[in-house]
Amino acid sequence: MNQARLKLVERLILIDHVFCSRCIRIICMIKQVEKVNHILPDVLEHGLTTVFCGRAPSPESKRRGAYYAHPTNMFWKILAETGMTDRLLKPEEFYELPHFSIGLTDLNKIEFGSDHQLTGEGDNPISVYEKIRHYQPRILAFTGKNNGSMFLATVFGRRRSERVTCGEQADYKIGETRIVILPSTSARAKGFWDSRYWEELALLHSELLN
Repeated sequence: MNQARLKLVERLILIDHVFCSRCIRIICMIKQVEKVNHILPDVLEHGLTTVFCGRAPSPESKRRGAYYAHPTNMFWKILAETGMTDRLLKPEEFYELPHFSIGLTDLNKIEFGSDHQLTGEGDNPISVYEKIRHYQPRILAFTGKNNGSMFLATVFGRRRSERVTCGEQADYKIGETRIVILPSTSARAKGFWDSRYWEELALLHSELLN
């Protein structure tokens, strides 16, 4: 990958915060990785209400081949508790989420581990933008403030130094897709956990359900 070329094109995609679609396509070509190399497959299709986006799979998720698979991760529990799913799904049942109008993806499809373990080479917010622009779910929800902050900075030019708060990011949209940032469900972020934002998302999800 030609990192210098990539950085140059990334600087060109924002002109007064308006995208140059040709530049975005170029970035995706530069950073393209064959799907067979993805640690976990995307769960994306047209007509979804909410797509959740994390940073990268954990080592346990890689081992089990399933999203949010560590026993202490609260993702599947909070989906059931808020009524976004009608029962507590096992991580290996992630492929059933479209039945609840839910999809899944990650910013980094080729690395795994906690944030401090990632090199960042696989981080690709522009690819997530392109997927969301294509599938147009009603909501893009980031499962962690760092994930959302990285996306807003790369895609919309928002300064990383600006404080990010959880909840809907009313100043940003991808077409008609609304953007929401949620507290992380990882046990490592337990001190910042607040189920209120997930409950608000569940209510919005229900209201927009196709």
